[in-house]
Amino acid sequence: MTRAQTAHTPTALYVGVDGGNSKTAALVSTASGEVVGAGRAGCGDIYGAPAPEAAVAEVLAAVRTALAQAGADVTDVAGAAFRLAGIDWPEDRAYWDEALTRHCPGTLGARTILNDGYAAIRCGNPSGVGISVTGGTAAAIAARGAAGELWDMGWWGQYAMGAVGLANEAFRAVFLAELDLGPRTALTEALLAHYDRPTVAALNHWLTRRQSSATGRERTSCARVVTAVAAAGDPVAVDIVRAQGAHFARYAGVAARRTGLIGADREVSVVLSGSVLMAPESPVAEALLAQLPAHVPGAVLRRGSLPPVAGALLDALGEAGVALHERETAAAVLEQVMATLPPKEFLAT
Repeated sequence: MTRAQTAHTPTALYVGVDGGNSKTAALVSTASGEVVGAGRAGCGDIYGAPAPEAAVAEVLAAVRTALAQAGADVTDVAGAAFRLAGIDWPEDRAYWDEALTRHCPGTLGARTILNDGYAAIRCGNPSGVGISVTGGTAAAIAARGAAGELWDMGWWGQYAMGAVGLANEAFRAVFLAELDLGPRTALTEALLAHYDRPTVAALNHWLTRRQSSATGRERTSCARVVTAVAAAGDPVAVDIVRAQGAHFARYAGVAARRTGLIGADREVSVVLSGSVLMAPESPVAEALLAQLPAHVPGAVLRRGSLPPVAGALLDALGEAGVALHERETAAAVLEQVMATLPPKEFLAT
């Protein structure tokens, strides 16, 4: 017997999904915002999974776990928002729509399918209008305008950003310094210590050799080392961090222009999320904020107090008719969501 069947009045449930490469998370709530189920699974990116169908399996596993915790199943869902990495082109969205229809025919209620960059927007502005700038393992930037215009960075991103960008640029700097083609940098000693490698040549070999080379997670694990060296004042690391902040700011400006968010005397909600930008005293976030006003006039910074999956849940609620554009309703729903979220450990990467 499902949760909806046990109630005197059938209870509509709403599902928000945030799917990335490191994990996929799903939340289920009532219309009031009370979270009644949570699920977690693996890679939900059709570009990053071993095969697209493997990503579908992980996303559905997270959804079904969350619904099972709620004592419900997919037939109880009135609205769902899938915010998934790898939805970059119309055919990607069509693939997911077909897959969800095939696996859950006639269920999951009204659903929307968008890139995971959109997930965090309502974490800063419950109405869903604004820009999200996510800097985690990689980067995701998306915006929604007042008239519903949408834009996300997707494959328009021409710079490695987030932890991938920090790591790649740090390796480049260390290798160039070793060849006397670049300035000496404290990153050399820091990376050798972090990876427990005796020489720069040994580090390069481990990163690039054909067998038993570093995994993607191992490569990006040095991101915090890079920001720490920058915070200590190393000029090379400082330049890397400033360049990262500039990339984020410029693409946020593109998002604002493409969605009509730049105008006279208009505030623009900009939500930051992701481990690189949300780390305490993040120098990348500081560099981004220093350049943001030049690219997004009227930007109002909002650090996400909710995880992106909660933003996806708010999307599901708002798109299904819950009046999140009304201040009192939004405040009440946000209070319920925040009070009933799963523990932080559930969402840890």
